[in-house]
Amino acid sequence: MGLLGNLLKAVGSVLGNGRCSLKAAYEGQAPNKPGVYKVYYGGQLMKVGKAADGLRKRFSDYYRGVSGGTAGLKYIDESNRDEVFVQWVQCSRSDCRSLEEKWYDQAKENGEEMPWSERR
Repeated sequence: MGLLGNLLKAVGSVLGNGRCSLKAAYEGQAPNKPGVYKVYYGGQLMKVGKAADGLRKRFSDYYRGVSGGTAGLKYIDESNRDEVFVQWVQCSRSDCRSLEEKWYDQAKENGEEMPWSERR
């Protein structure tokens, strides 16, 4: 990664947002703080979600295939998990629901289908 890439990563980290592969998020690039996230596969937005208990925990569950009710696990497995990318923004636990709804509604307005989303 070049100087500009490192600078952008550092700024994103300070602001509490980021984007990386699901594997990198699982390995520690994502914060273990509450937030809202988007999941991409093949360049397509597949899901918008919230992680009130921590973004890294959610991404870890997705990457490792841990069952327990988190939507998306039936779509992410060993055959595709290294091709999944995530984008997130940290927020307070109390703001997770409203920000998730905002992102979801914006995506729908933009014509995104989000086939891995099971809400609404």
